[in-house]
Amino acid sequence: MPIKKQEFYEGAALHLLARSEQIVGVLVESPFFLLNGRLLVLLKYSTKGRSPWGFSFALNEQTRLQEGAAKYQTKIGLICGADGVAAFDYEEYLQIANARGTSIHISCRRRHGEQYEVSGPDGTLNRKVAPSSWQKILDVNREVPDL
Repeated sequence: MPIKKQEFYEGAALHLLARSEQIVGVLVESPFFLLNGRLLVLLKYSTKGRSPWGFSFALNEQTRLQEGAAKYQTKIGLICGADGVAAFDYEEYLQIANARGTSIHISCRRRHGEQYEVSGPDGTLNRKVAPSSWQKILDVNREVPDL
C-alpha cells in the first residue's frame, strides 16, 4: 500500500515529538491524534517550500475541533513544508478563526531566523509562534508510565 503525502508530513511531526521522548501513547482519532491520553492534536500540512503557507479548515473539521476541545486540551499544529511546525492552542485558533458555516483559511508566515506569524479571517495571533513550540507541546502534560 503506498504511503500518502499527508502521512509523511504527520509522521515527521510526530517523529519530532518521539525523539524528545515525550510521547508515551498515541491514538489515532482521525483526523486527530490523541497524545498521552490527554492532548488532542490536529495536524494540517502545506507542501509549499517557502512562506507564506496556507491551511484550510473545512466545516466538518471546525465542528470536530469544537467537540474535541470540549473533552481534551486541544492544539493545532501547522506543518509548514520542511520549515517546521507552528503549534498553538485551540483557544488561540478561535481568536483568529471563529466558527463559520464555510471553510476557513489560515496563513502562516515566517522570515528566516524569525518566529511564525499565524493569521486567520478574524485577525492575527497576539503572539508569534516559536519554531520550537511544537517540541514543547507535551512538556506540561508529560505522564510517567507505570512500571
